[in-house]
Amino acid sequence: MNAKEALVQIKQLLFSEEEKKAAFALVEGKLVDGTAVAYDLESGDIFVIGEDGVQIPAPVGEHQLESGEIVIVTEAGKIAEVKSGEPKVEIEIEAAEVPAEEPKKDEAMAKFEEAMGYLEKKVEELSAKVKAMEEKAEDVKEAVKLSAEVLESFAKEPSDKAITAPNQFAKQLKTEKNDRYNNLQKAFSTLKK
Repeated sequence: MNAKEALVQIKQLLFSEEEKKAAFALVEGKLVDGTAVAYDLESGDIFVIGEDGVQIPAPVGEHQLESGEIVIVTEAGKIAEVKSGEPKVEIEIEAAEVPAEEPKKDEAMAKFEEAMGYLEKKVEELSAKVKAMEEKAEDVKEAVKLSAEVLESFAKEPSDKAITAPNQFAKQLKTEKNDRYNNLQKAFSTLKK
């Protein structure tokens, strides 16, 4: 493998389009006024997408999505809070002749199971991300190995300029200094005339 092939392979390992898309999994949507936005609730980033496709950080304020959610931005491009846009409805329930403890246990168990389901989902997501990072680490190791090969091949190539000994360098500087001095003397002598 020559240096050019190694560099192409390094570029493919480190900068594949699939990884870029996976790393930036932005959800695209629209605000109530029709403005296109892209946001990621996990990282807390939000961008306004211009007509030319350029993403700029969303301005500070409250922005309502078409889905009804209200996104609160307190720092440009950073989501501070997401509120449900639906009004809260309170419902009165008449008490039945059921002991009060049983519904509380069922409600608590339902909330516990819901929380467990959410946690299981997050653990699966994190496991997938860790696996992806492990795969990326293998690619980086391969890229480093190829980089070392490239550097070794460059080290073996001859230089386009010969290396001069330090004594020759000092001698060259002294000659240049004498030449400048002689040129200055000539210039002064022509000015005196």
